[in-house]
Amino acid sequence: MNKEKFLLVMPDYSDFPQLFLDNLKSIGFEPFLITDKVSKFKYKGLESIKNFFIKNMFRNKEYKQSLIKRHLLEELERNFSSIEGKLDYILVIRPDNFPVSFIKKLKTKTSKLIAYQWDGIEKFPEIKKYFALFDTFFCFEKVENQANIKPITNFYFDHLPSFYKKYNTESPRLYFVGLYWKSRETKIDTFIDKVSGLNVDLSIFIQYFQEPEKKNTKITYIKNRITFEDNLEFVKNSDILLDFVDPLHNGLSIRFFEALYYKKKVISDNIMVKNYDFYHPDNIFVVENKNYQNIEKFLKKPYHDLPEDIVKKYGFSNWIREIIQ
Repeated sequence: MNKEKFLLVMPDYSDFPQLFLDNLKSIGFEPFLITDKVSKFKYKGLESIKNFFIKNMFRNKEYKQSLIKRHLLEELERNFSSIEGKLDYILVIRPDNFPVSFIKKLKTKTSKLIAYQWDGIEKFPEIKKYFALFDTFFCFEKVENQANIKPITNFYFDHLPSFYKKYNTESPRLYFVGLYWKSRETKIDTFIDKVSGLNVDLSIFIQYFQEPEKKNTKITYIKNRITFEDNLEFVKNSDILLDFVDPLHNGLSIRFFEALYYKKKVISDNIMVKNYDFYHPDNIFVVENKNYQNIEKFLKKPYHDLPEDIVKKYGFSNWIREIIQ
């Protein structure tokens, strides 16, 4: 029996591409991968001399950028051409990382071209130019007045084995890792201040590209991204995952779904989670109306087990079936 061919196109983001491939294989697809990581750009012929004169005489740096963009497109098209035959499905994650002309070329080899925007629409508004290029465009937040746009949640990778560590009601370990955003710096600092007097073990990692002017001594600041594999070890050894919503996001982060799979509690300021079928007040504490005084009581409650069908609903296998139907 021939396996359905599935091409995944996505940014070369940490070890995520391999996780997608492995999960696709585990449920019976023949997967292929194209990322935005291509061979290093090199000048051809007299291009370097031409660039020298354009940059220094006319103060114009656009010429080299146009060459780099052309190189990216050529490499992407070469990688795509190396895949023989018709593809059953092509899924593009963060399409705005790829040239429009390349996205159009993908359509020539499949009858099902699908997109998934795993970041907020308003956070990367350039993505709006890509909506009409796809048969179906999925987002984890709602988009109004677009016929081919459908909402879908994030998910957890279900080809990875589940892991259960009994919840520690006496001294729970709280874990967070995320990018530095000035917009959420104050609320993270406030949360740390409010729980520091409680019997908790805080593990908070903030990755920065430009070193923050002000640092919190209870935060570990890192330059390099934590891989998904390393992050998962932190998740497994934690009791509670922290989630500080990005103001430009209108949906649930992947943390909620990892928590669901690995039976972890969550503390978050995202009130939308109360609308989901996996929400239970013993498992998810929503920070709102300055209700920090109620956190201690939440910490002492054991984890409330959820029905297996609800947990499976948010696995990658079910997620893929939903987007290709």
